[in-house]
Amino acid sequence: MKILNERESFLSNYEVAEHLKDIKKKYNWTFTQQDEEEQGRKRYNKRFTACGLDLEVITRDILAYVANNPNASIDSSTNFTELAKFLNQFDLMKVEKLQIINSLPRSMVHLYALVEECDQRFDEDSCESIIGKINELFPVEEEEGEEEEEVGEEAEAAVEETAQEETPLEVI
Repeated sequence: MKILNERESFLSNYEVAEHLKDIKKKYNWTFTQQDEEEQGRKRYNKRFTACGLDLEVITRDILAYVANNPNASIDSSTNFTELAKFLNQFDLMKVEKLQIINSLPRSMVHLYALVEECDQRFDEDSCESIIGKINELFPVEEEEGEEEEEVGEEAEAAVEETAQEETPLEVI
């Protein structure tokens, strides 16, 4: 077997999602009730597709995965390109840049897991600047974090209450 075209670049989750949205728009596919309302179509209309049902199913599934993935919160191409340009100033491999863009690490631990020998290749300020840029371009909703803290505090309070309510066994 002979390789005709060597892979020259990688695609991020954002780029794949944008491409699939274009395909969805091209073939007028509707996957949700909202899509149908936007196009003014009813679900009972017969649908014909020139490229086959398999591509439609794969497109639907991948778009659903990307939409429900909390890590990939890239919403605009300007933020995407700004992050890519920012990462270009560091001595990162293409795969490491792709992993950073796809997962958007919010902590040093997550960044160290994505970048090979991160502690030896970069100083702490460089790592902090990467995380800071990600937090600047793609802020995390504060409500989710507060809810998680409240749930954690409630669980701790429940454990303390049960510990206080337990009485020692009486010796007979």
